This record gives sequence, C-alpha cells and structure tokens, in this order.
Amino acid sequence: MLPLELLGAPEGSRLVRACLDVEQLTVHLAITAPTAACPVCGSDARRVRSRYTRRLKDLPCLGRRVRLRVAVRRFVCPRSDCPRRIFAERLPGFAAPRARTTDRLCQTQTDIGSSLGGEAGSRLASRMGMATSPDTLLRRVKRLKDEPPGPPRVVGIDDWAWRKGQRYGTIVVDLERSDVIDVLPDRDADTVAAWLTAHPGVEVVSRDRSAAYAQAATEGAPQAGQVADRWHLLKNLREAVEQVLERHSAAINAAIKALEAPPGPGRDATAPQTDAAVPAAEPPLPGPPVEPVPASPRLQAKRAKRRELAERFDRVHELHKRGYPAARIARELGLSRRSVFRYLRRETCPAWHLRGSRRSRLDGYREWIDARIAEGFINIADLHRQLTGRGFNGSSYGSVYAFVTKRLGAAGKKRERLNAATPPVPRPPSARQLSFEWVRRPEKRKPPEQARLDAIRGSSVELAEALDLADGFANLIRKQSTGTLSEWLTRGEASPDPALRRFAEGIRSDEAAVQAAVTQKWSNGPVEGHVNRLKTIKRQMYGRAGSVLLRARVLNAA
Repeated sequence: MLPLELLGAPEGSRLVRACLDVEQLTVHLAITAPTAACPVCGSDARRVRSRYTRRLKDLPCLGRRVRLRVAVRRFVCPRSDCPRRIFAERLPGFAAPRARTTDRLCQTQTDIGSSLGGEAGSRLASRMGMATSPDTLLRRVKRLKDEPPGPPRVVGIDDWAWRKGQRYGTIVVDLERSDVIDVLPDRDADTVAAWLTAHPGVEVVSRDRSAAYAQAATEGAPQAGQVADRWHLLKNLREAVEQVLERHSAAINAAIKALEAPPGPGRDATAPQTDAAVPAAEPPLPGPPVEPVPASPRLQAKRAKRRELAERFDRVHELHKRGYPAARIARELGLSRRSVFRYLRRETCPAWHLRGSRRSRLDGYREWIDARIAEGFINIADLHRQLTGRGFNGSSYGSVYAFVTKRLGAAGKKRERLNAATPPVPRPPSARQLSFEWVRRPEKRKPPEQARLDAIRGSSVELAEALDLADGFANLIRKQSTGTLSEWLTRGEASPDPALRRFAEGIRSDEAAVQAAVTQKWSNGPVEGHVNRLKTIKRQMYGRAGSVLLRARVLNAA
C-alpha cells in the first residue's frame, strides 16, 4: 500500500507494476471498484463495456519524472432514460476528466505560474521535472476562481498605473486580513461605487484625498464611514508648507547663509554675523613640533615583510654556523633547500618579493633637483624646461612630474596647486528640500537639519507662526497632540498665510474623513504595500499582461 499512498491514488485502485529507468518512473494502475456512478444521473453502474488507458503526469519522485498509466473502464448506465448511455469512470480528487495531469501536479504548476509567470515559471518547472509550456502555466492561472474568505468589513482603495499619466486602475484590500480582494480596470467613481454596492457589508472605507473615491464611497456605501489616509494628509500638508517657504525664500536664504558662514577671528560662533569689518588676527604663536604622519597600511605591510625576511635570513645563517645541514634547516624553518642555499650564498639579506625603487634617468640630476626644491622652487613645468636646457632629453613631462613629486615627499613638502579654482559656493537648500526636512519627525532629523529649521523659525515671526500651525496639524495626524481637529481648523482658516488657509479649507470639506483618520487606527499603509507588489508582478511580465491575468496573479500570488 505504500506506493499507492505516495501516489495519492483513488480508492479502489491497484498497483499493477512499476518501471524505473534513468530519467523516469512509470507506474501502472488499475481501478478495481465494483461499481461507478454515472456523472449525469448518479446511478451506480456495474456493466463494463470496454477499457482504455489514461496517460497522466504526476509530481516528480526522487529526481525522476513520474508517468502514470491508469487502466480505466467504460460503464453502461443502468437507467434507460439517462442521456448518457456510456461513461468512463471518474477519478475524483486524483485527476479531472480528460486531464493529462494529476490534480496535485496541476495545482503545483498553478502555484509556480502565479508566483513567477509564464517564461520564468516554465524554466523552473522544467528543472524540477514538471516540464510544461509558458502558455499552459498562464492558462492555469487564468482559470483560478476567486474564493474570498468572507465578506469584507474594512476595505482600503487606492489607484495604480497601467500606464503612468494615461491610464489607471484601482486595487481593493481587506484591511482586517491584509489581503487583496479585487483589482478594478479603472479608477472611475462609477466603477468603484458599483463594486461597493455589490458588497453591502462594508463598514469602513479607507481612501486617499481623491474626490472620485470620496464620491464613490458616498454613493456605493452610504452606510460606511470614510477614513482619509494619514500619509496623504501629511503629503498635502508638506506641499502647503513648501508654498509657505517659497513665499519667504529671501528671509530663509539670509538665515541659512548667516548660519553656515564660518565665524571670523575675534567673533563668537554663536553671535549673529554682520558685514562690519573685523580687524586682522595676530599671527599664531609657535607651538610644539608637529608629529610625523604615520605610514600607510601598505607601507607598514612592506616593512613588516622586510623584517620577516631579515629574521629568516639571520636564522638560516645562525643554524648553518651551528653545523646544521641544509635539509635540516629547510625542515626547521619551512623552506625549500633551494631557498636555504640562496640565503647561504649571500652575505646580506635580499629583499625578495618586494618592489624596490626603479632606476630613473633623472637620478643623475637628483642633487640639483633637491637643491631647487630646498630653495622653494617647485614649479615642475619650469623644472622640466630647465632640465631640457641643461641638455637632458631623456624623460617626458610626466616622468619629471612623478620624480619631483617623490623628492617633495622625501623632503617633507607638499606641492601647492597654482591658480587652483576655488570650490563653488553650495546653493542654499530649496523650499522643496526644506519642506521634506520639516515633515520628518523631530527625533529623526539630523543636527544640521534641525539647526536650519531653528534658524528659519527665527528669521521671521510670520514664518514661525505658520510653521507652528503646520506642526500642530502634523502632531494631530501622528496622534501626538491633545488638541482637536475643530480647534485647529478654526486657527487654520484664520491664518494670514494663504497656503495654509487653503489647506484648512480643503480639510474642512472632508472633515468627517480626516476626523476618522485622527481617531481611528485604519490607514492605507497596507494598500500601498500591495500596490508595490502589483507593480512588481506587472514588471515581471514586462507590462504586457491583460487585466484577467494580472488580476489572477495579484489575487493568488503567494
């Protein structure tokens, strides 16, 4: 019974034989049940008319393909009024009628197609011993049926781009289960309203600030409460703050310039900077000698290698003086005898495997070049011309440059660039950049960002009041404030800044949904995550998937 259990064979089947070769396992089965139910009238038939063999593919076993040969019987229906006179016995739970694969192989290929698509899924299935075509995988995915776990109660809706800027669709997510319920072909209010009407159990609809979605939720689910997405509210607030900062750009640039200007001599770093002349600073007093710069890691490694070679060289000569033969010295020090003889033939330690300084045609002019460097003459172009005038024509300008640079390093000097371009003055941050710095949580701001925002607040009383008002709404959305939305709207509508006043008027027109966003836990965060997953699946198919295939993959992908 063990092979039949592994194969998941239908009840009443019998193992006839199994043939195993290098690449494939072929299993022959026979159905031995005494009766079979008619697929039309359900009557039990006993009369066998004929037999035939069904050829099925199954899941691979032990790295080999599995092929099934099932002997199936044809029965005669006992009822004379049944339209089906002759029928083949069914294999429920094992293989569908007229199928060429078992149900479990079909389900596995469907899962592969849902996760990887056609071409990539076909390549993986072939490597796993379940070879099939990309079209078959996609056809299986399209045949998947929607089986919602239950009527949704809290849904989130958002749009996604079929083609950015031209055509958009709508995704609907069950926020309680964080599962995609449906993918709609467009984002029209009528389409979304029709979907909500078909699901009367919806109690909460989370959405962005789109007027079309607000209208659809009002028409399709009037019994449901609407919740504005907090991320979109902060996005709209950031855009309003950007307009505020653009109106005060002159004062902001002056404040940032004064903040980033380095303090001059005799000037306090924290004092406000002015354009008044400052007397020149006195020359610094001579201090202690400057410590030498430590060698680079590469140079330190070379020196350590040289010391190791010198110690090994001395050890070889020491053992040789004590009468040790070359073979024993080689064993003691882990060297070859050829290396031992090479050490013994020399009186000084060789610097093998270390790149020494190469000889240069300028070595004959080293003293003259060192003298010129000591005089402070380090213009390499003039040195090259003077060397040429002295009859030297063996090196190019690049060779002279490299040689003089090494001699400068040996003399402990640094070549200064003449007529070097001054670095450009960095442009002040734009209003958009500053608005992004502002919308970030205070605990996540970097010190320079916080310093800029503090300087901006101190540059203008009107600007400070506008930013304080925006901070109040951000704290409300982040649930870090003890105030109420009604109080903020009263202050916002009376604000002297037109950008914040328009923002408050827009919030007033959608006050119920924004109030729900402040008081309830629902948001469109999970919806945005599923939109990203939808985009990934769409890009896997190079944007050529139709609505049926894309919807099936989004709803059923693991």
